[in-house]
Amino acid sequence: MKSSQAGAVKGLFEFTLLGIVVLGAGVLRFILHRHFSWTQAAYCLLAIPAALLLLLIFDYTLHHARIACLVVVAMLLFWTFGSPAFCVGLGLTMLGMVVTKRP
Repeated sequence: MKSSQAGAVKGLFEFTLLGIVVLGAGVLRFILHRHFSWTQAAYCLLAIPAALLLLLIFDYTLHHARIACLVVVAMLLFWTFGSPAFCVGLGLTMLGMVVTKRP
């Protein structure tokens, strides 16, 4: 019989993997553009609270209004594909959430 913790570990692994992929995609985009300055580093750091807020709103809308969470997903995808700094910030946010929630 499976324990209830098995699903939590699987979800944690998937969330970690998604965070690594998003962070890697943002870093790769900076490498391909060959442009990373102190300003871009500041944008990456400023994207962390914005990504954290969007993930918080996504979690709330997922539990209370499932159809409305699609709007938040669209915003996350738009900013992830539009800005490599937000992509790095989102990846760091996701990995930071995993690190702080580990038992």
